[in-house]
Amino acid sequence: MRELFPDQRQTAPLTLAARTNLWPLTARGYEIWRKRALTLLSGRPFPLEEEFSLMLQSVQPVAGRDFLDLGTSTGLYARALLEAGAARVFALDLSPAMLKVALQKAGGHAGFVPLLARAEAIPLPEASVDGVVVGGSWNEFPNPQQVVHQMYRVLKPGGRLWIMFSHHSPGPLQRVLEWAGLRFPTLPELMDSLSKSGFKVDGWREGSVGFVVGTKVTMQGSVHS
Repeated sequence: MRELFPDQRQTAPLTLAARTNLWPLTARGYEIWRKRALTLLSGRPFPLEEEFSLMLQSVQPVAGRDFLDLGTSTGLYARALLEAGAARVFALDLSPAMLKVALQKAGGHAGFVPLLARAEAIPLPEASVDGVVVGGSWNEFPNPQQVVHQMYRVLKPGGRLWIMFSHHSPGPLQRVLEWAGLRFPTLPELMDSLSKSGFKVDGWREGSVGFVVGTKVTMQGSVHS
């Protein structure tokens, strides 16, 4: 049987959290949780439609452009971008189960391009996309600084960035999730990392969810691997 998408993942240990995303049951139930996630994290009604609107506004212009949905899971952001007129969305995830569901939900859209790969080693050329969007998967990246460098590499000069993430908060739940491999940055930490790596950024926080929007700026003498 022909592969739905070639495996471009680099060999590296997986955290417990990452391994659970390989399960087909996790992929099938993902959007049930995701529809309620920001309402629970922010402490107010926060539907997906509002999240998509904020994301799309932050990465304009969308029509006719190419995007990378990094840690796409079942392709929610990718579908929103395509519905808004994006030419192509590279939907990257390390879980074949997630990408299989994402491909089904994309309904055969020619602009949906699945990538089975790791965020720390994006299989795209330098300066190849107009925007990068990241949903809650940011908390799952074991080496976020390497991901920052990779995003900078694949973005065109002036390319736009959107990140939604679970913000650090005190309490035992996040300590348990950290044991499983998740990371919970603060908004200042993430903004500082991006700023030092060549992005002009802004951000805000609602409850336990954080948002960062940014633009790639050219840095003379900087090295990104």
